[in-house]
Amino acid sequence: MIKVLLLDDDELANELVVFILELAGITDYNIYTSGVEALGYLNNCRNDNNFPDVIFVDINMPGMNGFEFIKHYENDHMRYSPETRVIMLTNSVLAIEKKHAGQHESVYGFWNKPLKQEQLKKLIDSIKADNS
Repeated sequence: MIKVLLLDDDELANELVVFILELAGITDYNIYTSGVEALGYLNNCRNDNNFPDVIFVDINMPGMNGFEFIKHYENDHMRYSPETRVIMLTNSVLAIEKKHAGQHESVYGFWNKPLKQEQLKKLIDSIKADNS
């Protein structure tokens, strides 16, 4: 079973992602609208040794933006679950943000919203292939 963490402050965008996840049969997901809260969740995951397979992260959020979250994730959590795939899921079309995302070791993809079923299917297939 695939486990997902969704970090985005846009509730409508989160509803759309949940719809696509559930269409794909993914029901094990946690949603946070704050990077600080999501990091707290990951602390619990580390204590339980039960990390998500995928983390979808928006870039533009109040307080802690997506890049700041990823920096904390890489410093504090990535070594405990290096197979977790971090996907920047954003409205951004800025080449500089895509380049910045590519400079992070944990970032597996830079996808534009909305999440598409085809993208999710390929991601699920790659996770299953890596786990077999």
